[in-house]
Formats: sequence, structure tokens, C-alpha cells
Amino acid sequence: MAMFFMMLCHNQRFSVVKRRFQHSKQTIHKYFHEVLSRMMEFAKEVIVPTSFNPNPNIPGRHKRLRKVFKGAIGALDGTLIHAIVPFEKQHLYRGRGKGDCYQNVLAICDFNMMFTFLVAGWEGVAHDSRILSESLTNANAPFPFPPPGIYL
Repeated sequence: MAMFFMMLCHNQRFSVVKRRFQHSKQTIHKYFHEVLSRMMEFAKEVIVPTSFNPNPNIPGRHKRLRKVFKGAIGALDGTLIHAIVPFEKQHLYRGRGKGDCYQNVLAICDFNMMFTFLVAGWEGVAHDSRILSESLTNANAPFPFPPPGIYL
């Protein structure tokens, strides 16, 4: 887990982790992918569709949101995440400005701050509306359409 999080959180390469933990690259690769597969299984339990409850259990400091966003069950937004990409694919993920590589992530969470839907891996600085429109039509990632009168 420590090797996995060091690579993920600190953006370290295999060679740096190899020196730090005194293991071969093959061992690091094996355990990185083992932890990654377990994290993907864990994500299926954590990121679950919302119940579309129009009266959610909103924590104390967010109760005023119920009055402002009457009928809302959550919020969606996109964000850019820095990505390390092989050289031959960097032109797809290149961002504006310095030319760093990014991937775009669209997430939906309810008022209890629980993720209910997530689309990750879009190349570069794709616009949030493009990712949303594509996820609405993608059969592999079923978008949680709220019932009439309730919105995100």
C-alpha cells in the first residue's frame, strides 16, 4: 500500500520507489497492480447510485442548502487532474499553458458528500458539458437520471 500511495500521491516513478523500498521494479509493478485492482473493487462499493431522496439527511452546516436548492439531490462538477502519460500519447492529454498533461474527471455527489457517479480518464482539457453529454449517452456508464421534479 505504501508503494502504491507513494506512486499515486507523490507522483513518483518506479525507479524512485525501487530505491526507497529496496525492491525490484518487477515486484513493485506486481504489487502496484494488485493494490490497484483491489482499489477498483473497493470503488464499486464506495461510489453507489443515489436513492433520489428529495429530503436528504443534510448535515447541520449545509441545512440552508435545502432551502436554496429545493428539489436538488446533489451537485456535479468537473476537475482537471495531472496525469503522467507515455510520450507517444502526450499530444492527446496536453493542456493549455505550460503544456502539462491532464485528464478530466466529472463527478456527482449528494448533499452528504458521498460520490454517486464518476467519469474519469477524459484526455486533456475537455469541456465539462462535453463529458456530461457523452456520459448521458454511454451505455457502459449508466448515468443516474433523477425522476421528474428532482434535479442535480
